[in-house]
Amino acid sequence: MKISRELKIGVIAVVTIAAFIWGLNFLKGVNILKSSDDYYIVYDKINGLIESGIVYLNGYKVGNVSAIDFDSKNPGKIVVTMALAEKIQIPVNSVALITSSSLISGIKDLELLFSDSTVYYKPGDTIPGAVDKGFSAMIDPFKVQVEETIANIDTILIVMRNIFNENTQENLKNTFAHLDTIAAGLSSSLEPGGGISRGIENIADITGELKKKSGELASILVSFASISDSLANSEIKSTINNTNKTIEATNEILQKIKNGEGTAGMLIHNDTLYNNLKSASQNLDILIKDLKEHPKKYVHFSLFGGKEKQEKSR
Repeated sequence: MKISRELKIGVIAVVTIAAFIWGLNFLKGVNILKSSDDYYIVYDKINGLIESGIVYLNGYKVGNVSAIDFDSKNPGKIVVTMALAEKIQIPVNSVALITSSSLISGIKDLELLFSDSTVYYKPGDTIPGAVDKGFSAMIDPFKVQVEETIANIDTILIVMRNIFNENTQENLKNTFAHLDTIAAGLSSSLEPGGGISRGIENIADITGELKKKSGELASILVSFASISDSLANSEIKSTINNTNKTIEATNEILQKIKNGEGTAGMLIHNDTLYNNLKSASQNLDILIKDLKEHPKKYVHFSLFGGKEKQEKSR
């Protein structure tokens, strides 16, 4: 049987097309010669995930990303088709995490994170998806701190620029000039013959004089010590104690007089004696007055004895 030339060309073309399709899928990581189970994951963004991305489970390759499409029912959502070559059961609530396979190349892959559920998804189900921030998760906090630090530095620079304006700079120049003048004055004062130098010399002279008079000062201190000892040994303390006792006794007497105790107290608080003395004084006044008016009534018997002589003569 002779095969026609046209048939040979057709067979070659079919084999070529099949090899091309197989090679294309092989480059994508899909082996069309093996059966696979497809699962779907919905993402808001895929962060650079491409078709033919590898699906890992605990670091072991178990499939590939076979397709990436927009969700026509939910605009803005992206549907990723994951083809698992191995017969793997995915527990419910597992997550398909988009991770970076290399920090340099930026290639993204999928990592399956299984849950503890004993219920499993079926091929064709949609499983939850998530995006791993990866290196950016470590960089972001540092980035925020750097941005805050730069903002603070900018604020400080603005404040410094406002502070060190032309007026401030001029004031600083004047201040430094005054400081130079003060330093020069201090230098001249510290030189021999200067004010501070003369003051130090005067202090030295005073201390020298005090040193010369140290003997006299010592004798004066000894005299003060002897005077203080004499005062301590004198009877001033006993005199003060006796004075205190006298004052206490006087206070006690005055208190008794105030309370009407004793003769003095009765004289002060009882007016009977006063009334008697007043009555006696009035009677004495009457007697003296009568004596002045009728002296013979009281004195002829004792001075002249006239009545007695008359009676004898009779």
